[in-house]
Amino acid sequence: MTKPLTQIAKRLAEPFNRGVRHRQRLEEIDVRIVVSGTRGKSGTTERLYHTLRSRGYDAYAKITGNHPLSLYDGEENDISRGERVTLYENVRELRKYTPADALILENQGITDYTTRMMNEAFGKPDVLVVTNVRQDHRDTLGGSRADIARAFARATPEGTHVVSGEQDPRLQAYLERELETVGATISHVTVPDKHSDLPGAETVYGVNEVLDAIDEPPLSERAIDDMLDEFRIDWKALPGGNAFNAADVNDVESTELVRQSLVDDGELIQPFVYLRRDRRARTASFRDYLEALADQGAIEQARVAGGHAELFAEKTDFPVIVHDDDREDAGDVLDDAIADGWPVLVMGNTVAGFMRDLDDEIQRRNEAVTQRHRCGGTDDSSQIDSTHLSTQSTDSSERRDTNTTERQPIAPNQ
Repeated sequence: MTKPLTQIAKRLAEPFNRGVRHRQRLEEIDVRIVVSGTRGKSGTTERLYHTLRSRGYDAYAKITGNHPLSLYDGEENDISRGERVTLYENVRELRKYTPADALILENQGITDYTTRMMNEAFGKPDVLVVTNVRQDHRDTLGGSRADIARAFARATPEGTHVVSGEQDPRLQAYLERELETVGATISHVTVPDKHSDLPGAETVYGVNEVLDAIDEPPLSERAIDDMLDEFRIDWKALPGGNAFNAADVNDVESTELVRQSLVDDGELIQPFVYLRRDRRARTASFRDYLEALADQGAIEQARVAGGHAELFAEKTDFPVIVHDDDREDAGDVLDDAIADGWPVLVMGNTVAGFMRDLDDEIQRRNEAVTQRHRCGGTDDSSQIDSTHLSTQSTDSSERRDTNTTERQPIAPNQ
C-alpha cells in the first residue's frame, strides 16, 4: 500500500516541483525579456535573439504562433505540439536549452489571465516589450484599444521595465498611468518621421530601446536600415494585375497601414477577406473596417470566404462576393478577383489550407512575371497568359457560383 501512495504523492507534487525548477532556471539567467503586444511579436523576438547572440550572449528564444520555434546556438528547432497548447511548453523548451544567459520569450497568451501568467510565472522578465496595441483578440483581451492596453499593463509584474512601441500619444499616456499603478516603469519607442508611415517600424526601433534598458549600446543606422528592408512593401505584379497578401497582420489598424503604404491617392482596391469561425470579434472589426472604406469611396466591392462568409455578406451595406473555400480553388478565386480590374488586397486570417494555397498562387505568379521581365519579356503583366501558372484544378463542376448581395448593416457585435 505504501508504494502506490508514494507514487500518487510524487505525481501530485510534480507540477509544484516543475514550477520550482523552472523558477530556479529563470533566476540563473542574466537577461530575461518577454515580447508582448498585438503585432510583430515573433519578428521582434527573433531580432532580439540575433542581436544579443551577435554580441556574445548565449541566448535562447522561443517563438510561438503558426510555426513555433526554439532558437538556440544559431539553429531553429521546431516545437512539437499536440492538440492542446499550454503555457507549460515554455518550461519544457527552456529545460532543453539551458544554461543560457539571455532569454527572449514571445508571450503566447491571448486572455488577460494567460498573458499575465506568461509574464509572472513563465518568463519573469526584466524587460517587457509591448510592440503595439491593436484591435485583435477583442473577445478575450478587451473590446477597445484602451481595454487591450489595460490588459497588457495589468499583466506586467511589479518592478518590470516596459518598452512600448505604441505610437498613439493617447494610448502612451494611458499605458503610463496604468503601469504606474502596478509599480512598473515605461519608455516609449520613437520612430523618425521618415519611417513613421512604414508598418512595423516601431518594432525595429524598439530593439534599440530594449538594448538601452539592458545597458547595451544601440544598433548602427545601417543595421536598423537592413532590418527595415523587410517592412518595405509593394504590390506583387501578377498576370493581369496586382495583389498583396496582408492577412498575416490580421488586425484592422495594421491592415489599414499596409493599404495606405500601397495605394496612391484615390486608388481603389478590392479586398479579399478570409474569415475564421472562431474569431467572431475579428470578423466584426473587419466588417466595420470595410464599411468605412466603402463610405470613403476606397472600395466598390469585396470578396470573402471562410466562416460565416454568407452572413458577413448579408450584413454589409456594399456588394460582397462570397466564395466557398471548400469547393473553389484558390487559383480560380484569384483569377476572378484580378479580372475585376482592381488590385487585390488579401486580409483577415491565414490559418487555413485555402489561404496557404492562395499565398502560393500569388508568389508563384509574381515569380513568373519577375522572371519574364528579367529575360527581357513584356513589361505589361496583363499580356502574360496565367493559365499555366496555376497548379489548381479549373474544372467548372468543382466551382460554386458566387453571390453578390447588398443588405442593411447591423451592429458589429451582432
